[in-house]
Amino acid sequence: MTTTAKPTFFEFEESLRESEAFYQSLFALYPFPMTLTRLHDGVLIFASDAFCGMFGYSRNDIENSITDSELYIDPQARRRLIEQVRKEGQVRGFEIHLRSKDGTVHYKQLSACIVPIKACDYLLSVFTFSNPLKLVQSELRQSNERFGTILENISEGYYEVDLRGNFTFFNHAMEVITGYSHEELMGMNYRAYTPPEDAKRVAKGFNEVFSTSCSGKIVDYAIARKDGAMVLVESSASMLRDASGRPIGFYGILRDRTERKKAEDAMRQSEESYRQLLDMAPDSISVTRVDDGRFMQVNDVFCKRTGYKAEEVIGRTASELGIYVDPTSRKRIFEALRQRGRIESMEIKFRSKSGHMLDNLISARPIKYRDQDCLLAVTTNIGSLKQAQSALRQSEEKYRQILETMEEGYYELDLRGNFTYFNESMRRLHGYPAEELMGMNYRKYLYPERAQKNRKAFMEIYETGVSVKISEYEIIRKDGSVRLAEMSSYPLKDSAGNTIGFWGISRDRTAQKQAELALQKSEEQYRLLVQNANDGIYITQDGRIKFFNPKTLAISGYTAQEMFEMAFLDLVHPEDKQMFELHRRKLEQEHMPEVFSFRILNKEAEELWVDLSVISISWEGRPAALNFLRDITLQKKMEALLLQSRKMEAVGTLAGGIAHDFNNLLMGIQGNTSLAMLDIGKEHAIYDKLKSIEQYVKAGANLTKQLLGTARGGKYEVRPTDLNKVADASADLFGRTHKEICIHKKLHEALWTVEVDKGQIEQVLLNLYVNAWHAMPESGHLYIETHNVFLEDFYVQPYGLQPGKYVKLSVTDTGIGIDPRDLKRIFDPFFTTRSMSRGTGLGLASAYGIVSNHGGIITVYSEKGSGTTFCIYLPASEKSAVAYVEPKMEIHTGRETILFVDDEEGIVEIGNLILQKLGYKVITAKSGAEAVAAYRQKKEVIDLVLLDMIMPGMSGGETFNELKSLNADVKVVLSSGYSINGQAKNIIDRGCKGFIQKPFSMQDLSLKLRQVLDRKE
Repeated sequence: MTTTAKPTFFEFEESLRESEAFYQSLFALYPFPMTLTRLHDGVLIFASDAFCGMFGYSRNDIENSITDSELYIDPQARRRLIEQVRKEGQVRGFEIHLRSKDGTVHYKQLSACIVPIKACDYLLSVFTFSNPLKLVQSELRQSNERFGTILENISEGYYEVDLRGNFTFFNHAMEVITGYSHEELMGMNYRAYTPPEDAKRVAKGFNEVFSTSCSGKIVDYAIARKDGAMVLVESSASMLRDASGRPIGFYGILRDRTERKKAEDAMRQSEESYRQLLDMAPDSISVTRVDDGRFMQVNDVFCKRTGYKAEEVIGRTASELGIYVDPTSRKRIFEALRQRGRIESMEIKFRSKSGHMLDNLISARPIKYRDQDCLLAVTTNIGSLKQAQSALRQSEEKYRQILETMEEGYYELDLRGNFTYFNESMRRLHGYPAEELMGMNYRKYLYPERAQKNRKAFMEIYETGVSVKISEYEIIRKDGSVRLAEMSSYPLKDSAGNTIGFWGISRDRTAQKQAELALQKSEEQYRLLVQNANDGIYITQDGRIKFFNPKTLAISGYTAQEMFEMAFLDLVHPEDKQMFELHRRKLEQEHMPEVFSFRILNKEAEELWVDLSVISISWEGRPAALNFLRDITLQKKMEALLLQSRKMEAVGTLAGGIAHDFNNLLMGIQGNTSLAMLDIGKEHAIYDKLKSIEQYVKAGANLTKQLLGTARGGKYEVRPTDLNKVADASADLFGRTHKEICIHKKLHEALWTVEVDKGQIEQVLLNLYVNAWHAMPESGHLYIETHNVFLEDFYVQPYGLQPGKYVKLSVTDTGIGIDPRDLKRIFDPFFTTRSMSRGTGLGLASAYGIVSNHGGIITVYSEKGSGTTFCIYLPASEKSAVAYVEPKMEIHTGRETILFVDDEEGIVEIGNLILQKLGYKVITAKSGAEAVAAYRQKKEVIDLVLLDMIMPGMSGGETFNELKSLNADVKVVLSSGYSINGQAKNIIDRGCKGFIQKPFSMQDLSLKLRQVLDRKE
């Protein structure tokens, strides 16, 4: 049995020195930082040169006992490291963030184990290089994210197609431009939406790119959107290659040149375009003899990387194993050693046991190992790094092309706001040469106030990491011109995630803003025109009302909600619906504007005449009709009055001729009868028969008197007359025989004189009294009023009379009223609603004729169940009927503000003009609701409200109640075609300040306004 002699102390000491020399050489040679720290307190005992160089510490710093807690950014990281080392014995690839002496942050991988020295545990740590692969991966990831965000924020379409032209990738803007969904567009060929001729141009462009490998541009060609609309576009095209450089398709930018509108959030990356980089690999260590290159020692990482076991490697050379791809690699290593004494990061290709090629960086240094000259080598696998660098270059080149061809401006700023990068569009937006713009601070091209706002925005981005969008700001270009732009900005980060600046996209909105302002102004003008038009303007589609202006609601009387829920045909009068449908179908066939008149029924079932002008349009992409509706009811009434006047003139002429001839006949009969009676005496047998004939002659004479009343020239004794006395006397006469009727007289004290045939006027009044009596069979009230009025041209024109001073006499009853259908024929001769035994139908016809013969006007205003008012207007005379001083025509003016409320458009217009003539400021309203809204908004400036009593929707009484709720002291003057009775009296009793009857003259109105405004409460 052979025994090994125990080494002597000197042999042991020599071996220890050899070991220390080996490890000191290893520490010195190893290119990565190495440290030795006490386990219990972390005091740094030893640090390699690589550590000092990388982290900025000197040997003096090390000797001053710094602790590794000063290195760790996360204080808990050291605790976790020691726990793992104690548990596993050693640790490899422990990821950690460290801080150098100057504060720089390093990302490292750490390998560590516990080393017992002199009864004390120490922690031996090796820090690998900042892993280039991971850094490149991080940069690549940030690059992809950054440019992916760019694609999502540009309004231009980005596409990728295969060699056949089928879409393989595109951003959201492509969907917006083409109108197809993502699912529909994916895999679609560009020929599917491109007209044949343009498709040939696109194919030719792709062929040129494929054959020349140069980017191309296809200008102004058409594509058909999914909805059929044609869009003019231009596109760029570049060759799309795979990682090996093989052509696999095309990519480029497609711009919509039809609208030139930029869509926000346009680019969206929908799939991963680039492969993930390989995972990072650890480093290997080997020791070889210098003289023959045989391996003396290798670590586990070397074995895992090459695929050999340690026993397969030790004692053999790299050439024998075939590790070096290039046989001259060992020679290059030793030449570098002879020149520099060591090797730093030399690139060498290795081959693994399986034949796999490995790209490596090798650092080496000669050492003594087991008393032999050896070479210590550390290798780092850089295969994944080189692949990542290539991918990064391709990615950056690809996105650089996108940045330089897109119309939006792209920029990058440092933390001080100075340009560090910008594309050509950004340069054009600012108007500076590239060399001047580079490094320029944003404060130079912004107004001070805007620059301060941008500074706050950048500070917010820096502090929160959240992007900011600035919708509008002004850029001062080099030539002094100003452009309007919008900007989005994002934090720009380095590989460690630290914010080092800002990047974003800017868009020139000058032309768009000008267009928006012009469009806004145009839309506002048209909106004001439509909203304030005197005609109803509405749009119909499929028979339904889709849009309407306020005047449409005012004419119809319906609310907006009700209008939307009904068909326009529902408004048309039943008797006119067939005619309306004929015109509508004609419009659909001819597509030409047309105007036609028909009747409608408003919400209150009132019959209104309207003119409708229709034009064919498109509404929301579908055929529709634009309608202009004009209320011509007042015009129709005037036409009816004119027609009635002409008809009565013709009938009166005929009646006058008949009455004249009939009177001649009666005169002959009467004369002969009188002679016969005189000749034979009373005792004669036929005397009574002759007397009876005389009575019949008198009855015939009364009948001709009625007929002559309808004829021109039927006046007998025209004298200057006080109409008050005629009205008073005739009312008393009628009242004595009709006690069941309560008569109310309100006679103007200073009534103007009229030149009339007193008897005929009495006949007119008695006919009106009798007509009122028949309307009140049980009992009732009869109101008789006289006024001085001044009739304007608009009122007298339909009757062919002159404007001026008139005396008005009104007769109002509280009877059953007149049916609207009968009102049209009320003055026709022989028209009566009573039996023949109770009337001839000549009473009102003769009244009309007599008043017309006197150059006057007679009107009727009635509603079923609400009574009737007849108004007579006779020209005033300058002659005196009695000895009194005629009052001067006085017009009372004012400067207050009047709210004038009436549902008749014509009355509103005339009333507005009259009030302005009187000096007042006028606010008009065409309904009760509109009046309440106007008063609520402007009650502080409105001094008086002139309110119509009968209105559709909210009546005069309801409107008055609403006004009183807003202001208990509101001054309201009520206006109506009725006299002050019934509903009007009820409103007066509730606090209305005054009443004026239609139609009123300017003098009447001016006097009434001053009476109310000047009255002290």
